This record gives sequence, C-alpha cells and structure tokens, in this order.
Amino acid sequence: MVEQLKYFDGELADITDIPDEIKARYLTAFAVDYKYFIEAAARRQKWIDQARSVNLFLPQASLKTLSHMYRMAWHAGLKTTYYLRTMGASNIEKATVNRKKETRGLIGQSEEEVLKKEYTETERQACSLEAMMNGGTCEACQ
Repeated sequence: MVEQLKYFDGELADITDIPDEIKARYLTAFAVDYKYFIEAAARRQKWIDQARSVNLFLPQASLKTLSHMYRMAWHAGLKTTYYLRTMGASNIEKATVNRKKETRGLIGQSEEEVLKKEYTETERQACSLEAMMNGGTCEACQ
C-alpha cells in the first residue's frame, strides 16, 4: 500500500484496493475544486486585517482555467493569492518505487516500450540536461 501511495502521489482515486467512501473522504488538494479554496478564503478574509496567503492547486494548468480562477478570486475580493501549484510541477522522482510498475500516461506499455520511446528533436532539447550540455536553451530556464 505504501508503494502505491508513493507511486500515485498520495492520490487515492487510482488505487483499486481502497473503498470508494474512503477515497471520497481523503482527497488531496489537487482533487478539490479551486472554487472551494477561493470561497473559503473569501469568507475568512473579512476577519483578517491585511491579507491571507491562499495557495491554489490545479491538476493541470490551462490558460482558460487560470483565467477563470484568478477572475473568481478577484471578484470574491481576495487581496492576494500566494502560490499556484500544479501536479506536474509538484511531482518528484520516485526513486524508491519499483521501476517495473506502469507509469502514468503510459499505462499498458511495458518498461521496455517506455524506455525505447523515440523523442523528437524538440522533445530532446526541451528543458533537459542534454539540451543545456549541447548549447540548447529552454524558454522556462532562461
């Protein structure tokens, strides 16, 4: 169970051995809709003199969702939002988890298929150590 929790970044939804009522009770911040964070912060804020830092969480970043989220925070009267955290940026290398398990997004492929994947030149140069060593650049790392 511990390996499964590490592998799925604490998200219970993908672990088949856990009953649905427990999955519904123990959500991570990424599984809770951002509207609840904003509404709760707006209700608390009227009793706070300055501002409260509000962390917002998204499983995946999209410009449309970001626009809606920050517009909602502004309309709710939030004075500030602190961090925007996305699942991709928060994932860490799972060095202690068995490598033979399926990887997210590549379910159904064997380890050999995953390791043999051919990357395009753009994928090879995008934000990688190899790109930096070969004189490449990354827009995010400039």
